[in-house]
Amino acid sequence: MKRIYIPIVWEIIFVVATMIWPKQAFHLFFAFYFGLLTYFYFIYKQFSFRKLYKNFGRVLSFWIPVAATFIGLLIAGKLRMLISSQFSFHIDEGAVSIIVHNDLIPTFFYALMMIVIKPVAEELFFRKALIRFDNKKQTICFTIISLVLCALTRAHGPLGILEWAIMALPVTIAYIATKNIYISVMAHVLFEFYDNIYEVIYTLGRILNR
Repeated sequence: MKRIYIPIVWEIIFVVATMIWPKQAFHLFFAFYFGLLTYFYFIYKQFSFRKLYKNFGRVLSFWIPVAATFIGLLIAGKLRMLISSQFSFHIDEGAVSIIVHNDLIPTFFYALMMIVIKPVAEELFFRKALIRFDNKKQTICFTIISLVLCALTRAHGPLGILEWAIMALPVTIAYIATKNIYISVMAHVLFEFYDNIYEVIYTLGRILNR
């Protein structure tokens, strides 16, 4: 439990900073996720590429759950958009906008953050570090906390928090069901690649052709 105190304080600082300096959200997000990744990967060694590679050969116990989680993320994304379209005119989403300058280097770091750093950092913190399996009550309690904390990174309003908590549900369910962080990590990375790669390629093409 001691290892989560620093990341929680780090998130509180991050959330407050995005409220004070919303125009600097891109730099704040990058610092936040990179800080989490450094903490859990380099300091606490919570991720192993060797273990990830070993999972690659397991079709039934790895790739099928990854595919199911990926589909769950697609459905959650559609549901989030539906809720936003129905209620955002009446309830404040409080969404945090990530604004990136139209240049090669910022676009590269945006892609790196959204497709690699963000999903891995979120899984190591919001799933592996926060969710406990000592008993059912504790698991339920920490699952709710993880969903709320994860949602708070992307939105500060009640509707936005609900929407992003829904987005975190598929990977949360995958981790609780399998207790294999590499399943949720892989599904999350694949989804972020799918969700961001078109925008990244389009932006790069526009930059190179201007």
